[in-house]
Formats: sequence, structure tokens, C-alpha cells
Amino acid sequence: MLDELPLSRYQAAALLMIAATVILDGLDNQMLGLAAPALLKEWGIAKSALGNVFALGFVGMGVGTLLSGWIGDRYGRRWALLIGVFVFGVATLASGHAASVAQIAMFKTVAGIGLGGVPGTAAAMIAEFTPKRWRSLAVTFGVVCVSLGGLLGGGIATLILPALGWRALFYCGGGATLGFVLLMLAALPESPRYLAELPDRRAELEAMLRRIGHPAPDFDPRAVRTQPAPTKVPMATLFSADLIRDTLALSAAMLSGMFLIYLMFNWAPTMLASAGFELGSASLGLTAFNLGGTVGAIAAAAVVLRCGSRAPLIVMALVGAGLCAFLATLPIADAHNLEPLLIGLCGLGLFGSAAQSAMFSVGTHAFPTAVRARGMGVMGAAGRVGALLSALIGAALIGAGSLGFFGALCFLMLVNAAGFVAVRNHVPPAPRDARVPALV
Repeated sequence: MLDELPLSRYQAAALLMIAATVILDGLDNQMLGLAAPALLKEWGIAKSALGNVFALGFVGMGVGTLLSGWIGDRYGRRWALLIGVFVFGVATLASGHAASVAQIAMFKTVAGIGLGGVPGTAAAMIAEFTPKRWRSLAVTFGVVCVSLGGLLGGGIATLILPALGWRALFYCGGGATLGFVLLMLAALPESPRYLAELPDRRAELEAMLRRIGHPAPDFDPRAVRTQPAPTKVPMATLFSADLIRDTLALSAAMLSGMFLIYLMFNWAPTMLASAGFELGSASLGLTAFNLGGTVGAIAAAAVVLRCGSRAPLIVMALVGAGLCAFLATLPIADAHNLEPLLIGLCGLGLFGSAAQSAMFSVGTHAFPTAVRARGMGVMGAAGRVGALLSALIGAALIGAGSLGFFGALCFLMLVNAAGFVAVRNHVPPAPRDARVPALV
């Protein structure tokens, strides 16, 4: 029914609210990395100890990703998103009160439980609010908000850290997040596709369809149901003959892609500082990566919308591997070659990071409604494994220099490309005569 209508302002407002949760996810997720230089200096702790804190956060993310998928399919996408944002908001705010590494680790783990489920749940919810012709663009826009959150966090950190210290950074991020939770409670609607599976919430769905602009919102939900009720479809469906190839291929692509992203988020400034760059230049490297990722993901969404996802994602991953090879062989010791380094990092974001954002639209297309949230959860859990590995071995890769750091990423981008090759149910190209409808 939604595919027959233009994208309404009501849907657009809901999509922007959902996307804002991903911005907050990206902001809070990178907050410890932004605060790390000041925290390390104040407490005099080793980088390896901070790596263990990052690792515990990723463990929490893995748990949160799977838990959020279960909540989303059982109790609704809205509650899964609300709970996730509330949990990481509280934990981020509490981190500002931490007095030891153990407390930081505890709060980071709890924050990870909330952070882990937000991108996948948001992607599923965006897909279910959006007409098919807008879906890939909308999902990728939602996911790219992680990079927007990182850019926002970098700007905030530049202003707050020198004047107020690292604790104020956590207070600011956590307070803004909890304030947004109140807005979500008042204004965020449930997914219409989820409501269509629940006859006892028919009145809620009909009211939503009226606001969207459907000319005949009174209908029998059983007449349009194309999937079994979500609570009756087992998790094993994801590993059935029809879905196992896509489940495993997308999981492998997500694992390698999240290793790339989180190694950059958490360790790239430290690696650049170890090469002799000043703190400002080291931070600028991560900003260049985030900027490239934001622009690239938006461009990739437009290309996927027109050309489908198979060829663009494969090409992007292969170009990302080539850029990693370039960075691995670029002499940067003693702070040399800053300009080509920044160009390479921006390019890596433009192709390598952006491919991971666009991958979420493939997942929302590949998995049917009844298991979509859990399918995205499995992908997300694989991604958290990659992120966890990046935390555990990041310090060792820094010790191997830029050759070891970017050489490992080159290999993983090749794994990423192989995963995209193996996926069977890619987003198809748009029909040649398809037109993007006007917003009404």
C-alpha cells in the first residue's frame, strides 16, 4: 500500500527522527575515542588498557544488536529503538562521573548494549516506512548518519575539551541523548509494516495511513499480509536454503567492514600521533575519513537507487582496498606527507566506509519482513565481532607501523568485496522509465 503513494511529509518527519537516533549513536559511539588523549594523560594509563575498554564496549554492542533484533520483531521497532537510545544515553552521561578505568569499562559496556542495536533497528524501521522506490536512498541516508554523528562529535570535542575537559564531553553527549528520548516518546510512531501484522492494533495503523494520505485506510490486514506473523517465524529461517547464502555473505562483509570503520574511529588518531603528527593533525585524519564516508554514502545511495547494489558495492570495496595499499606504502614517519595522507584517508572514507553504509540497504532488501530485524541483527553482530577484533589488535597494528595498519585493512577490504560478490539477493536496478515522485 505504501509503494503506491508518494513519500508524505509525515513519513519524512518520521524518517528524520529515526535518522537522528543514528546521529546520536555515531556521536556517543566515538566519544571515548575523542576523549581518549585527555583521559590517558590525566590518568596515566597505557594504550593497551584503553583497548580492553573498547573491546568490552564491542561485547556489549554484540549483545545489544541481537537483543534489539528480538525486541524489534517481538514488541515493535519503536520500543527497540527507544530502549537502545535510552540505555546508551544514560551510560554516556554516567561516564562523565567515572573515577577509574574499571568504571569507564563498565559504562562503555552498558553503552554498547544500547548502541549496538540502533543502526540495524533504524535501518529496518526506515525501510518499513518508505516506498520501495525511495527505500535504498532512505536506508543509506539513515546509516550514513553514523558518520554525521562522528563529524558532530569532532566539532563538539574541539570546543569542549580544551575549555571544560573530557567529563563535560560525556555530560553534553549523554544529556542531549536523553533529551531526545523524551521527544521520541511523544512523537515517534511504530512501523506501519509491523502494525499490519497485528490485527489488534488495526485502529492505530488506519490512523497512520490517513496521516500518510492513503485514500482508503480501512482494510483487512489479513488480506495484505504476505509474511507469517513475526513471532511465529523462527530464527533458523535465516539459515534456511533460501537465505543462508545471503546471511553468511552479508555477515562476512559486515565483519570486515566494521573492522575497518572501528579501527579508524578508535585507533587512527593514535596511529598518526605515533608517526609524529601533532594531535590536531591526527584528529584531522579521522575528520577526513568521516567526511569522505558521509559524502560517499550519500552518493552511493543515489547510485544504488538507479543501478542496484551489486556492481557499485563490489567496485567501492575494491577501490577501498587499493587506497589501503596506497596508504600502507606511503611514507608518513616523522609526520611526512600529511596532504597525500589526508587525501588517501578521505578517499578511503569515500569508497571503503561508504560501501558499509550502503550495505544496510542490501540487508533490508534481502531479508523478508518477518525476520528482517533479526537478519539485520545477525549482520550487526558479525560487525561487532569485527569491531571487537579491531579493538583487541589495534595496538599491535599500530606497533607494526602504517604498513601493518593499512596492510591489514587492504586484506579485509578484499574480504569485503568477496562478500558483496557472494550475495544473491542484491537491490535490483531501477526500471529505466522509473521516476522519483514528488514529496507531498
